[in-house]
Amino acid sequence: MMKIRICHLSEGVAGHDGQVLGVIKTLRDAGYDVLTKTVSVRWKIHLLRGLLRLISRKLSKYPNFISTKLILFCYKFSSVNEVDVIISGGANLAPLNLAISKTLKVKNIHLSTPRDWKISDFSAYITSSKVSKSPSNLVPEIVPNQFDPKTCKDLGTKFIYEKGIEGIKFSLLVLGGDGIGYTYTKKEWIEILDNFSSYCESKESSPLFITSRRTPKEIEDLIKHRYDVSMSVLFHHEKARGKFDHLLYIADDIFVTEDSSTMISEAVSSGKKVASIFPQNIKAPDKYLQIIIKYESLGFIERCDIKSIDKFSLKGETNIREKVESSKKNFQRLLVNRLKD
Repeated sequence: MMKIRICHLSEGVAGHDGQVLGVIKTLRDAGYDVLTKTVSVRWKIHLLRGLLRLISRKLSKYPNFISTKLILFCYKFSSVNEVDVIISGGANLAPLNLAISKTLKVKNIHLSTPRDWKISDFSAYITSSKVSKSPSNLVPEIVPNQFDPKTCKDLGTKFIYEKGIEGIKFSLLVLGGDGIGYTYTKKEWIEILDNFSSYCESKESSPLFITSRRTPKEIEDLIKHRYDVSMSVLFHHEKARGKFDHLLYIADDIFVTEDSSTMISEAVSSGKKVASIFPQNIKAPDKYLQIIIKYESLGFIERCDIKSIDKFSLKGETNIREKVESSKKNFQRLLVNRLKD
């Protein structure tokens, strides 16, 4: 087993870190013995962060001895040494990733929309759609995440046995919140819960819930008041993002609000087709909507407007485990090949 030491640069943004950890999991699944060190990163002077962001991006276009030194000066972070790969997510960290990897002469992986820098200056540059002819540009079908069908099944089977819930049907609702151009009115939140309740009644299934940082706390409080949440995972109640691999397995049907590609990707990675719920007001950027269109065309999701939840029914094949595993294996192969070059 080949050992690999990874430095994970992090701003503490959950969405970015989740995808980075998904890439690290991909390397572990490929057989690497991975040792990860997470380095917290901030701008050197917070009040000048806008200027520092601009400077670092412009300098990253032509990385050399002087420009990398200047880029490093823009950030505040602990020392990085004795690593094999630098990995980061989010546009703010790309210049720093580039500067450190050039200085240490090591491989580097980054996930974000490109800005001034060259894709070819990264060992692997991961995007949701093709942005460069460089072999460094990798486009996984599923946004990298920490979930996979086997783990969901193993943990779900164990959970069913421990709780003694064999034969009970469940439906799962995964809730995000306002973001990436999706906005929900309070009326729509109530409608989501009411229609999901009606769906569960028609299917004779027990409702399960997963909430996130962006889910309004008042909606989570309402869920706690109206339902048995003993097996649900509620962000504000737990003050953390709890584990929920097992819920993805035990649920016969999964609904996910469409405002997070990470949440959708995690649900899809269970090996089950997912219903993605969308509100009336959507002003998402085209690059995000392209992810939704891609997932729909691949048969990973079916879109569902809020008013149709109660009578919604997935069409076609709902067991997509083989497609998911094949997709993840293909990305794994491409990523490993880039680190070998």
